[in-house]
Amino acid sequence: MADSLLQPFRRNLTIDPVIITVGVNPTAVPVQSLARTGVTSFKMSNPNPFWVWYAGWQGTATDMPAIRGKGHYIAPGATDICRTQMPQWMAAVAEDEPSFPIYDTDGTTFLYANQRLRLVMVYGSGA
Repeated sequence: MADSLLQPFRRNLTIDPVIITVGVNPTAVPVQSLARTGVTSFKMSNPNPFWVWYAGWQGTATDMPAIRGKGHYIAPGATDICRTQMPQWMAAVAEDEPSFPIYDTDGTTFLYANQRLRLVMVYGSGA
C-alpha cells in the first residue's frame, strides 16, 4: 500500500458509539446504517478484564455467524483499529484464558455475572 493511502483514524462524530454486550453467550446488537457516512474504519475497545471474541454480519439477528473462534480477538484493556465491512449487527463473547479467567474455580460460575460488560466501538475513517 502506498504511503499516501495511509491515514490516521479519525472518529465520525455523527455516529454514536456502539455498545456491544459481552457475556458467556453472544447477543446480537443492531448497528446504525453506515451508508453515505464516509465511514471506512472502526475502533474497538475492550475495558473488560478478560479476552473477547467479536464479529459483525449483515442480514438479521438470527443470521448470527459463529463468534467464538471465528471473529476478531481482543485482549483485556486493548483497543483495535480495523477496516469495516459495514455490518448491520455485532456480537461478542467472553473467552476464558490462563491469567484471564471468566469462570470461578468450579469451572461453571461466571465470575462477572451482573456486571457491566461491554465492548465500545466507534466509527470513523482512515487506517
